[in-house]
Amino acid sequence: MSARILVVDDNELNLELLVAMLAPEHYVVSTATDGFEALAKIAAENPDIVLLDVMMPELDGFEVCRRIKADPTTADIPVIMVTALSHVDDLVRGFEAGADDFVTKPFDRLALMARVHLQLRRKRHYAHILEQSRVDRLTGAFNLHYLEAYAPRLAARCRAAYRPVAVLMIDVDNLKHINDAHGHAGGNHALRGVANRANSALRPSDLVARMGGDEFVVVMPETDLDAALQIAERLRRRVGDTPIEGVAVTVSIGAAASRPDEQEELDAALQRADAALYEAKRAGGNRVIADGGG
Repeated sequence: MSARILVVDDNELNLELLVAMLAPEHYVVSTATDGFEALAKIAAENPDIVLLDVMMPELDGFEVCRRIKADPTTADIPVIMVTALSHVDDLVRGFEAGADDFVTKPFDRLALMARVHLQLRRKRHYAHILEQSRVDRLTGAFNLHYLEAYAPRLAARCRAAYRPVAVLMIDVDNLKHINDAHGHAGGNHALRGVANRANSALRPSDLVARMGGDEFVVVMPETDLDAALQIAERLRRRVGDTPIEGVAVTVSIGAAASRPDEQEELDAALQRADAALYEAKRAGGNRVIADGGG
């Protein structure tokens, strides 16, 4: 996949030279001529790397770099500062602003491309490590750590907009019996199959995470209880109607939705969904029960 590079310089000749140097590598290159335009393009385009001139009017490269690195949504974008400055104090100032590397004018294409390639490799390696830290290795769903870190922020945005968040607590019925009858490999297939079918039944904006053992949780932003029940029933049928690796698997699901008029925290909805799940299990499993017994 081709990398997206933003080149920022208030000198048109420098811009043209840098774009020409990058062209043979078939990168997707965009340009900006001042710091404010650069920040706007970073927000809109999410480039993989930024080549950033230091000396610009109004908003210089140091300040632009500081703002990039201060924003959690852009902080992992590598910034290579492009400068004619060579004093140690200027280099220190750049690194303190968050710069990942420097390239000096006049440009040497081989040195420039070596630095670009290095930063792109580092970014991809970091992204891989970050993704691995978020994912439950057995099922491919998000893990509990990611759920605890991300779901409250998702709910807070909905709460601020007075929009509901629905949650589903999902339990694989009789997983111990599946393990006893088909071995732990059969149980693992069942868990992976449930996670895959949950993801296929949901929207990209919904979060599916494994709580541990045989339990999963789904967090669905801007979703009320009626919609959550329809989704939960669709998921229950999708799991139960077709065996997973030849093994019959069913799930019990408890559903709840936050109460935006009460500015309710996500934990309260999760507790009510968990209570509903308990009722579904006690009633024999393979069913959906809503908070309040619906």
